[in-house]
Amino acid sequence: MANPKAPVIDNPQLIDIVLGEMQTGLVSNLGWLDMAFGRAQRLVKTIETKKYFTPNVYTGKGNEYIGVAPDSKIGNFSFFWLDDPQTMNWLPGQQGDIKTNFSLIFWFDLRRVYNEANNRNTELLKANILRTLNGGFPMRSGRIKINRIYEQAENIYRGFTLDEVDNQFLMHPFAGFRFEGELTIIEPCLI
Repeated sequence: MANPKAPVIDNPQLIDIVLGEMQTGLVSNLGWLDMAFGRAQRLVKTIETKKYFTPNVYTGKGNEYIGVAPDSKIGNFSFFWLDDPQTMNWLPGQQGDIKTNFSLIFWFDLRRVYNEANNRNTELLKANILRTLNGGFPMRSGRIKINRIYEQAENIYRGFTLDEVDNQFLMHPFAGFRFEGELTIIEPCLI
């Protein structure tokens, strides 16, 4: 049965298999994480001739998406952002490796993480996330390498134009991270 806290797309293939494994592993190991979404899309909204680029995840119904911005009111959550291009090391009939740069973005309310009003121990959360990503769950279909962590709102939501970032939504009790790295899948034979 699918985990409602980690909505994985139907019939995932290639990179989506790895993302699904990570989504499930994150919500299974991080008790404070309410939702672990898959890959986000950048949707464009025009308000009074100004374009806003917002991160949104597919709901699984028609063409419906929900926003995963700091003020989305969906609790403590994570989502993935994948960069273009994907690179391949492909040998016909033998093996195909696909690699892509990715970001895993977390946004949370520390009051709901620690059940305390004044605890801002973000380093403990960072350590818990890193432990979880480093063997806290099985990854059968690929591997990841984390090479950067961002903590400032303008870097966490880089590539998006959000009023929440401009309006200091990273102030206590809110916090977030952007883990950047490389995601690799290895297929025995991609045809």
